[in-house]
Amino acid sequence: MRLLIFGKTFDRHDSLNSFIKSKLAVIDETADVDEAVDLSHHYEYEAVVMRVFDTYRIEFDLIRRLRKSGFRAPIVAVANTLAESARLHILEAGVDDLIVGAPSYEETFLRIQNHIRRNRGFQDSSLSVGNIEVNMNAKKVFVGAREVAVTKKEYQIIELLALRKGCVLSKEAILDHLYGGLDEPNAKIIDVFICKIRKKLLAADGQDVLVTNWGRGYMMADQRPQNMVQTVTAPGIQARIKTTASLAVA
Repeated sequence: MRLLIFGKTFDRHDSLNSFIKSKLAVIDETADVDEAVDLSHHYEYEAVVMRVFDTYRIEFDLIRRLRKSGFRAPIVAVANTLAESARLHILEAGVDDLIVGAPSYEETFLRIQNHIRRNRGFQDSSLSVGNIEVNMNAKKVFVGAREVAVTKKEYQIIELLALRKGCVLSKEAILDHLYGGLDEPNAKIIDVFICKIRKKLLAADGQDVLVTNWGRGYMMADQRPQNMVQTVTAPGIQARIKTTASLAVA
């Protein structure tokens, strides 16, 4: 998953960003409102996480601008302390959650992740595609009760495609979610990852839920689609419906 984190750290002990990275998330960081809005237009973030201070006008402005621009992903605000009037203004602006106090990083991350999962239409902690289960909390993949051993990058791809079940992602979009635009290898590496993932899932008696849309990219689906699928052709471009009759399982 890819997150946008807005705002300066609360203090030198604030290591929320590092903790989120340890959960296999790619993050972009900024404390500039204009840059945050530009980034939200360029990349398809799973969520925005913002630190809120008592002087909350900058954060309030960002929330309103994001929502007015059509940004639909969850916005989660985090604050050490915040007066009631400030809390009410932040909630009225359109955040999905406001975490005030000093919860553990684990709790904060789980709450962010829960919003992401529900925003994608999943109610349980595991993402189900066919007989494949992706446990977002444990960061593990299962076929029934059998765990499938995957690498970190392979897990990130599986989680990304599972969250966007039925939506075709281009190799460039997948690559961007894996590396965040930094030191990216050739896009053909995605073909290699997909091949390895498919072999591991099939070896564990998993259904062949990985679908190849020739010339466009990959998706995960419960059943082989026939005509209408959502297509994301590049990083940051909103998913759109396209008709295709050329879907095939590689």
